[in-house]
Amino acid sequence: MLSCRSKLLFGLLLACLMGISCSSKVTQASDPDSSNKLVSTPSSASEIDKPSVTMSDSGSSQDTSSHLAENTISFKEEVLPIIQNSCASCHTDRGPGVPHAKLDSVGDVSAFAFAIGAVVETGAMPPWPASELSVPFLHDVSLDPDQKNSIVQWVRSGAPLDLDIETPVTSTQDVSFLISYDQELSSTDFYDGEIGQPDEYRCFIFDPELTETKYLTEYEFIPDQTEVVHHLVGYKVSGEYRAAAERKNASEEEGGWSCFGSTGLGDDQILTFWGPGTGAIKYQEGAGLKMDPGDFFVMQIHYHYDIEAPEDRSVFRTVWSTSEVTQPILISTYLAPAEIPCAEWEKGPLCERDNAYLYASAQYDGVVQANQILEECGYTPQDYASMTNGIASSTCDLRAGFDGIISAVLGHQHNIGASFRMTLNPDTQEEVVLLDIPDWDFEWQYAYYPIEEINVDRNDIIRLDCVWDRSLRPADLEPSYVLWADGSNDEMCFAVIMSYQKN
Repeated sequence: MLSCRSKLLFGLLLACLMGISCSSKVTQASDPDSSNKLVSTPSSASEIDKPSVTMSDSGSSQDTSSHLAENTISFKEEVLPIIQNSCASCHTDRGPGVPHAKLDSVGDVSAFAFAIGAVVETGAMPPWPASELSVPFLHDVSLDPDQKNSIVQWVRSGAPLDLDIETPVTSTQDVSFLISYDQELSSTDFYDGEIGQPDEYRCFIFDPELTETKYLTEYEFIPDQTEVVHHLVGYKVSGEYRAAAERKNASEEEGGWSCFGSTGLGDDQILTFWGPGTGAIKYQEGAGLKMDPGDFFVMQIHYHYDIEAPEDRSVFRTVWSTSEVTQPILISTYLAPAEIPCAEWEKGPLCERDNAYLYASAQYDGVVQANQILEECGYTPQDYASMTNGIASSTCDLRAGFDGIISAVLGHQHNIGASFRMTLNPDTQEEVVLLDIPDWDFEWQYAYYPIEEINVDRNDIIRLDCVWDRSLRPADLEPSYVLWADGSNDEMCFAVIMSYQKN
């Protein structure tokens, strides 16, 4: 899923491409203030549909002088490997970027050459929020300066090809979706909210109908109404609570039941997650989430109906293992305070924390975790009272609480998040920055898989650091103290570590 910024950029670029074909010459802008920007200008009206590359009788591409200049970037040797490593996993087959730009062949890449050059140059694509301060991760699609320069210079030179345009583009990374799966689960009831419902949490029964112990080794949540599905938390619930879940499901006429906080059942365990950009979760070979006969999922979906949308028919795809030697995945969650006072120039009754807390409590059936998280981290609201310049921050040290090897890590904030960091054993010789995201983007919430084994002891310390920027808050909202709560316009500082024990 592209962020709003990237969608707009792609839209503008594609609009230009519709008026000026990929055959138009790519030149430097004459404005000295934009000398490094790509602009597309046909030298004459007759050139608008004139191809910049021609095909030989054998089908291979040639430039108009019948050979590539010596200093021209080779598409085959320099550009294509970058596309295959950093673009193809999202922009081929049914990847999340396909609706915006499908790059299944060399010809497709050529058609989008100008757009690719522009989004690479601006840094809008490819999305990889984690910085180099983080541990190295698998599936890293970020570009180094040399790779960015190769793409931009190739486009500036007219995007010449030295491969047949029918040559397929294949990803060298794992694709971000499941190619095959064992089950596709959905609810028997679908939810159709109404515009004006800013935050609604609905719980749905997704039953895999297990008759034996199985391990969930891969899964993918596929949101149907992507404009209103904010995020998902999936819970494993024991079969003994199935009747209670059915009663809750039948107690409301709309699909599912209202469930701020958690499922409202006596036994639930967080197992699965989805946020924009998450994609499929695939655990290490020989590891999976254990589920016993009769266990079922309750999917808690956060909806934000700021637009009209049809009923949501989201689905959950699963891959199972029955191997008795599978190592169970353990899910550990960590929470730090989110306390963001109004800036000194903002005024209004909700700028009083007590009023904001009461308002949130009324919105979410009394479920507001802000005070509990403050207490667990050893803070009070007064510790944040001076953060009135529009920027607020929070930190909290927590026991790891598990023994094992890290499988994956992820972080979560909402829309005014500015940065996120998770550190193992901070301020010691054993310090490891597990995940650093210096420029938080709600649209790209990946699960990150460390390349190297990172062993954790239950008494190790996990530190969360979050920063928020009030200037990112929609201007039409009433000024308000922002605290930890469930709404899209509230905030969170939340982390997950997935782990397993080797052998």
